[in-house]
Amino acid sequence: MRKLHAALAAAAVAVLCGCDDTTEELGLNLVADSNVVESTGTVFDVEFDNFIVDPDSIYTNSTMGYLGRYTDDIFGDLEAGFMTQLYCQNGLVFDFDQMVKDSVGVDEATGKPIYDFADVTCYVNVNYDSFFGDSVNPCQVEVYRLARELTGEMTSSLDPEEEGFYDPEEDFLGRVTYTAANTYVDEDERTEERDLIIRVPDELGQWVLNTNLQHPEYFTNSVAFNRDVIKGLYVKPSSGNGTVLYAKTTSLNINFLMYVDSAGVYPIKRKEPGHTDEDSTALYSVGFNSTREVYQVNTFANALNDAVVGDTENTYLKSPAGIFTTVKLPIGEIAAAVTDTIIQTKLTLQAYNQDTGNEITMAKPEEVLLVLKGEVYSFFRDNSLPDGLTSYTAELDDATNTYTFGNISALVVNAIAKARAANGGIVPPDAVEEVVVVPVTINKETINDSEQVTSVRNELEPAYARLVKAGNRLEVSYITIGGKDR
Repeated sequence: MRKLHAALAAAAVAVLCGCDDTTEELGLNLVADSNVVESTGTVFDVEFDNFIVDPDSIYTNSTMGYLGRYTDDIFGDLEAGFMTQLYCQNGLVFDFDQMVKDSVGVDEATGKPIYDFADVTCYVNVNYDSFFGDSVNPCQVEVYRLARELTGEMTSSLDPEEEGFYDPEEDFLGRVTYTAANTYVDEDERTEERDLIIRVPDELGQWVLNTNLQHPEYFTNSVAFNRDVIKGLYVKPSSGNGTVLYAKTTSLNINFLMYVDSAGVYPIKRKEPGHTDEDSTALYSVGFNSTREVYQVNTFANALNDAVVGDTENTYLKSPAGIFTTVKLPIGEIAAAVTDTIIQTKLTLQAYNQDTGNEITMAKPEEVLLVLKGEVYSFFRDNSLPDGLTSYTAELDDATNTYTFGNISALVVNAIAKARAANGGIVPPDAVEEVVVVPVTINKETINDSEQVTSVRNELEPAYARLVKAGNRLEVSYITIGGKDR
């Protein structure tokens, strides 16, 4: 233990920054001029355990779609797909007068004509600019039409087929073979922005166009469109292993022919006076996209290796929906050793270098959340934000391979108070407070010229860190105030 004498003013600033209303008797009173402030630090050992994730409690709603399969020598098999709704522009109505079409009948319910629109083609486009794994590994993906609407409270244990989100035979739309590097495109034409183009039946496009004519109310907004027209798409891997795409957007695109003027700028009616000999046609396209305004849900199938699940020598941070780490904070030992005001409690997690010998290795999670064990699932279910009392975040320090939570003193002080209240004013010497460290994605926005955290979600990209289990320490700093003769 080391002791450092400090000026009273400096200590007062530290107290103001570090104290919490829950400190109870650990708080400070006004200090006489004759007293001396001593700043002291000590360390405590902490224990780690693996926390095997309940897949039914990992929420996977995300604007990023994960697609592919990967087998890892350490962790086992991962399969990722996603289901997405489609955004519809409010009040979308096609310019049917300008579209090249032939009448093929009349809808009995509405009395409106049914058309065969010219040169209709339909395809699903999955756009991505990054991926994990082998760039030239041949893979195949399939797309299905959803039979049920999505919600925002779906978890990684969801099985789309078992829960009736699609029928593999009835709802199949198409498939395509690809490589992540887009090797099917000439090398000099490849860019980081890449697309999977999956042709789907042109009849789907014809049906959407006619539905817009018969029932424009179905296109009032995205809610109506996903309820009454197309409930969404399910995109899933069907063959190949070793690559997971990070899909930024997915869209259903419909191409059709329209009349345009000779410049190809303004649509005009065929044989309109003055333009009889100038009529021409051009291919137009409309897209219904995955956006933040609609639901997109990732589905994961994790088959973890038994050796990892039963590992007592190491703890891990593994995403998606894999393994977290439980940290046991020695509340009883801290309460016995520290009877003064705690001003800082720093927890540092040391990770090993990751050298598996494989050409492709998962990166470490960039951001992690520390949260009370009893709140590890409700935190995400309730869309909570770190509060500096029961939850904190930290970023990976690449230079030192560490995650450092700079000051969790409010959590420690509150845990001591709870233990004391539950045990007749005495903190049992073996009392611990269990917290869980979780890989997360943190979103921030600038609000009133200040960067603020707007959401914290489970990390869904393949990532892992193996933590140094032995010799981890919790640094606790506190101040003592006493007379000059002390």
